[in-house]
Amino acid sequence: MFGATATTRHGNELAYDGTVSRTGEGPVAVLVHGLGALPAHFSWYARALNADGRQWLAYSRAGYGASRRHASTPYHLGESVDDLVDLIEAAVPIGRQVSLVGHSLGGELARRAAVRLGERVHSVVYVDSSHPQQLDRSSQQGANARHIEEMIRSTSVSLRMGLGVLMQTPGWIRNLPAPVRSRAMAEYANHRVWTAALREWRAAERDFRSFEGPLPRLDAHALVLSAQHTVDRDPDHLLLHKDLADAHLTGRTVRSTVVETADHDGILTDPRLAGEAARRLVAFLGDTTAVLPSATAGQPSATAAQEGTR
Repeated sequence: MFGATATTRHGNELAYDGTVSRTGEGPVAVLVHGLGALPAHFSWYARALNADGRQWLAYSRAGYGASRRHASTPYHLGESVDDLVDLIEAAVPIGRQVSLVGHSLGGELARRAAVRLGERVHSVVYVDSSHPQQLDRSSQQGANARHIEEMIRSTSVSLRMGLGVLMQTPGWIRNLPAPVRSRAMAEYANHRVWTAALREWRAAERDFRSFEGPLPRLDAHALVLSAQHTVDRDPDHLLLHKDLADAHLTGRTVRSTVVETADHDGILTDPRLAGEAARRLVAFLGDTTAVLPSATAGQPSATAAQEGTR
């Protein structure tokens, strides 16, 4: 494990941790957290990657945790995409591919970064991901948009007033590995997280409501993990997740699965459910990196051709 920072083209300072090294092999899993979330959300996934000997990198977006936003222009989602691209260029050795693993809004940022990174991307893993058309194609998501902003804004105001000491430790933090809980709680109760989340939500709502589609095609493998509670409550979201999978080119390995009994946070933080999702991630990475010597650049490996499903 290590801790470092990278400065992006916008002047933002991104703090990151991980196990990536210059002597490693295979794609580096880059963990992209969701709205109002933390890198600690991926703790169980990081443990599974460590156990499998796979390298990873987790970072806080500008304004979250130890990361600082210095950009002088109004925020838009493209700034976070630029930051992610710049982080990968700075922190991942030249010649190494990345697997972008994004939860919620992080999944959408990962998808957009993948378009920009091209051949540098081995795969995109969507963990109960957002979709840029969710506010229009899902009546439930569209109706909930105003309530989401109100919740984020009220939490931010309360924490700015010094009420963080009264905040109860949420269940998802108690479910994390013990060594990360205190840091996670300190960051979660800091008003900076919620100020950043409000900024991101307002930009995401503007962006999503103006998105016309279709999604650009991606020449990379894909794993789509959906939380059962998300798609049971909102069947339109399952169709949106199918749309994410269908945007990846034929011939690449594309897998979609619903993690039973998981909800939007539990797919990351519940030890059992996160363990199941992480096992699927590790298996997916193992299958898609088992490239046979006969495979040539620009062509899918035998493994990918045999196991690609939609």
